[in-house]
Amino acid sequence: MNRPTIKDLMYGGVVELMRNRQYYYSSEVSSNYNYWTEEGKQALADYMNLVSGKMWEAEQSDLDARARELVLKELKSDRSN
Repeated sequence: MNRPTIKDLMYGGVVELMRNRQYYYSSEVSSNYNYWTEEGKQALADYMNLVSGKMWEAEQSDLDARARELVLKELKSDRSN
């Protein structure tokens, strides 16, 4: 999974949790009164644990791709000298 996909997944998942009154209370008066329920806090933590693995994999994949790119760039510059 790439970064933009994971960002969409994160945003969408949190919004879906917020739509559930069991997890998130949203006030009609003001967003200052909105809050996560205890069950919602646990669901949010579980979701973050689940998605963070995908985030880590995407970061590692990006790092590997950049490292390969740097090595290839260095090899190409050595050939031209």
